[in-house]
Amino acid sequence: MKKLMAFLCLLAICLPLAACADPSPESTENKPAEKPTEVKKTQAVESVKDFNIETDLPEGFAVGFGRVDISGPLPVDVWEGEATKVRDPIYLTCTAVSDGQNVALLMAADTRGIKLSAYESVAKAMNKKYGIPRENVLINVTHSHHAPTIGSNARWLTNFHKLVPVAVEEALRDLTPAKAYAGKGYTESLTFVRRYLLEDGSYMTNANAADKPVAHETEADNELRTVRFEREGKKDVLMVNYQTHYMGGINKAELSADIFGAFRKSVEKELGCLFVYYSGSSGNLNCNSPIEGERIYHTFEEAAVEFTRAVKTALENEAEVATGKVVAKTSVYKGTVLHDDPALVEKAKEIADAGRDTAQGKALIAKYGFISKYAATAVVTRANMGETQDLNFFAVSFGDIAFATAPYEQFDTNGREVRDASPFPVTFTLSITNESNGYVPSAYAFGHYSYEVAISRFIPGSGEEFAREQVRLLDECKVAS
Repeated sequence: MKKLMAFLCLLAICLPLAACADPSPESTENKPAEKPTEVKKTQAVESVKDFNIETDLPEGFAVGFGRVDISGPLPVDVWEGEATKVRDPIYLTCTAVSDGQNVALLMAADTRGIKLSAYESVAKAMNKKYGIPRENVLINVTHSHHAPTIGSNARWLTNFHKLVPVAVEEALRDLTPAKAYAGKGYTESLTFVRRYLLEDGSYMTNANAADKPVAHETEADNELRTVRFEREGKKDVLMVNYQTHYMGGINKAELSADIFGAFRKSVEKELGCLFVYYSGSSGNLNCNSPIEGERIYHTFEEAAVEFTRAVKTALENEAEVATGKVVAKTSVYKGTVLHDDPALVEKAKEIADAGRDTAQGKALIAKYGFISKYAATAVVTRANMGETQDLNFFAVSFGDIAFATAPYEQFDTNGREVRDASPFPVTFTLSITNESNGYVPSAYAFGHYSYEVAISRFIPGSGEEFAREQVRLLDECKVAS
């Protein structure tokens, strides 16, 4: 009996230890799969259900913030290269705004561009999951050239589509009653018109000192606009709308948010807020100038200091603005395609057949006088298009604040036209939003042949025509608000 009792005691000690031990591969590889245990619907399970727009929105105006890392998987195509490692992560940021009944998702991605098909997939998913209308969903891209175009890489896009709902769900769950404050700041040396008048009377994009630039084509729009949402018990959400191009200087094998990532790090560190950058009308701008006496930034961090200074100035001069009903409008506008002389088209096709990056292709580009290989490609692209191309424009407003989008790289002069004509006191102009259609120069720029003009798909005057459509949508939002 004593031996039996000793055995039972030993067994009682060993069994719990065995239950806590990690099973070895040998002990599990032939073990049949267990039937999943049924989970009862407890309060804990209910707390992680998907956000429900009809039942979970807070009363009144509210703002939420979500962010997710969209760097992988690698490798992925970037501007004239393939990123195989991450220099600094790229993010998708979602600002959700709600009036208690309607929600708008104002997203920003650290990518070079976005294809319409990719946007439509996201908008469809948000409508199916949350009931949010397509016109209430915006995806603006910062235009980092060291990041992919959303939709250009199937493997990367699959992961992106999985991550979008993560950022959106985070933003929706973070919705908190908020007050809005708007401000303006100006940068002293961070954005320049990159189209230069040279000594010989010609114009050149991204000239350097050796090209002898004497003046910028126009003065750059250096205005920076801020909207700060003050939320009780949570960090402020700071939205900034500014227009400048990427800075560059990164190895083409590295993924990076470029200068825009430095902006985010600097502002969040200095101000302790949640920051989202909406890229403005910057199709003809750059952040450095070769003209003697004008500023050249050598690092992202140097540029971020000036950007943060301007943001602080805007916040020092901010004033409270009204919030209100979330209203969204959209249109499909037919832009008139520019078609070239048939003889020029034949020359461009000859280059395409040879391969624009081959020795023969390069020789033909020089022989026929194309301004760049991209200009030759643009001629072929335009030749294969119809008389018009559909462009998707969006406008979203809530109270005194509005967003007007352009599905292309808008020149700052046209962006200012939209801002000045807007019926809203605070208007953000967003380039490359929901789709990418290259450059649309201003009518003035079309008089000075250079890179952007050479590769634009649309006829002269389109920049102003499209700006009027943006204002028309803003007017519709104002009437409905």
